[in-house]
Amino acid sequence: MLVKRLTRKFRAVCLRLAQQTATSRTYVLGTTDPKPLLGKVAVVTGGSGALGRAIVQRLAVEGATVYALGRDASRLASVVAEGVALGAEVHGSQVDLSDDAAVESFFADLPRLDILVCSAGGSERDAAAPIWQQSMAVIDDVIASNLRTTIQCVAAASRRMLGEGGRIVCLSSVIGERGKARFSGYAASKAGIIGFVRAAAIELGEQDIRINVVSPGQIPRGDLSPDQLVWQRSSNVLGEVGAHEDIAEAVAYLVGDGGRFITGHNLVVDGGRSLGLRGDAK
Repeated sequence: MLVKRLTRKFRAVCLRLAQQTATSRTYVLGTTDPKPLLGKVAVVTGGSGALGRAIVQRLAVEGATVYALGRDASRLASVVAEGVALGAEVHGSQVDLSDDAAVESFFADLPRLDILVCSAGGSERDAAAPIWQQSMAVIDDVIASNLRTTIQCVAAASRRMLGEGGRIVCLSSVIGERGKARFSGYAASKAGIIGFVRAAAIELGEQDIRINVVSPGQIPRGDLSPDQLVWQRSSNVLGEVGAHEDIAEAVAYLVGDGGRFITGHNLVVDGGRSLGLRGDAK
């Protein structure tokens, strides 16, 4: 018994003398930095698309220098002009994400890299069909434009972030988890992004690089007719219409201080649509 008591006392003394690690942080209310990403360099692939544009402008107004990547020069110019009008620093870069050498060259030439958002991609759209009628050419194109380009850009970006750390967000979709008839290629590619990010998070964590997924639900493009507005509201359990800015908000959270202790996560932003993919036509 005496030995046990002495052992416990010895351990207690050692714990008191050992260097302590803080398990909480002090929060100062009302002093939020209006430019939390000031000095950061961000790249947004698909930056001239609907969601990509919203993400570009959100990161830019938070202080980041943002490079919007796309293939359409006129659409990129519009995104850059919008950023300038907001008093932000936005650059447009025409990069073919299917060209591995071009992707590597772009990332290698950056002055630095803190944030990557993979927003580029597409779906079957007009070529949607049941799998027994779908051509492999369409499937290959969808998987390449969504999954392969994401993997390629993350690989190139992570090489620039080694030794410095960084934040990466890849856009997937609720369809990647729940599926959708006639969009099997799209569902496969988006599910692949979720699996890829989870694996990459394990590898990149020790490099101080956090990587996560944002999965949007039904986000409309352009103006809505009265009937379309009714459908949009019926497509989720909140009865709301999703906006591009809702996705940009989620991305900004993950690449900012809020995402400090988050990696390998899939953040679903869909108003509860994935609780049953409500609103789909039968």
